[in-house]
Amino acid sequence: MDNRLKKRLKVEYQKEDFNYKEVDGIPIFLNDKYVSGDNQKYMKMYDWMSKGYDLAETIVGKLKYGNGINNMRSENISKLEWRDYCSVLYVSIGTGKNLEFIPKMINKKKLDIVGADISLGMLKKCKKKFNKQLNLSLINCCAEDLPFKDNEFDIVFHVGGINFFNDKALAIQEMIRVAKQNTKILIADETADYIEKQYKKSKLSKKYYQGVTFDFKDISSAIPNGVKELQTELLGENKFYCITFRK
Repeated sequence: MDNRLKKRLKVEYQKEDFNYKEVDGIPIFLNDKYVSGDNQKYMKMYDWMSKGYDLAETIVGKLKYGNGINNMRSENISKLEWRDYCSVLYVSIGTGKNLEFIPKMINKKKLDIVGADISLGMLKKCKKKFNKQLNLSLINCCAEDLPFKDNEFDIVFHVGGINFFNDKALAIQEMIRVAKQNTKILIADETADYIEKQYKKSKLSKKYYQGVTFDFKDISSAIPNGVKELQTELLGENKFYCITFRK
């Protein structure tokens, strides 16, 4: 584990005698309490999809939506308050695709980025893509149990996945906990309509979405009272929602 990441961990995880393992240089902090139900189902889905995920998404996205998906990603990421030398936590980083859309005026190598994901397969792909391009630390953990100190990151965001987390409210509470005071937090994912039209019909993913439903109220009601500047927008012709607020 690199020293930058180690300093961000809760005290109990910094101890030299703490019993944890690494796979391909990625620390494993998966809490069995949360690796069940939908979390386990979609972890397995993303693990097996990881090798060809970016290629499949690029081909399908380009054929069906042109530049729409990339435009949406760029619009999402631009809502965050990027600046050189800030600390960034990307929850459910996947293969890291959204990192490609950090505003061009920002020197990416001056960012200290931590990426967390429940899927080790996606993290391995992310590391292979960005290891030499960014100051990027990766960690395998559940969003409901982030192993970081309170008030640790200048930027905290999540794009994709929360719709089917086991405990959406707890995941959001964790993102708020690890963000510094007054940090702008972003949470985005697909709308119910897009899930019906895309994921439930795709040969690659439909078996994982059969019989499941998504209600945006489950997300909006999980945002705690007291956050500041709460805004919700629909992007990409209503394919995605984007929630921002300030701690």
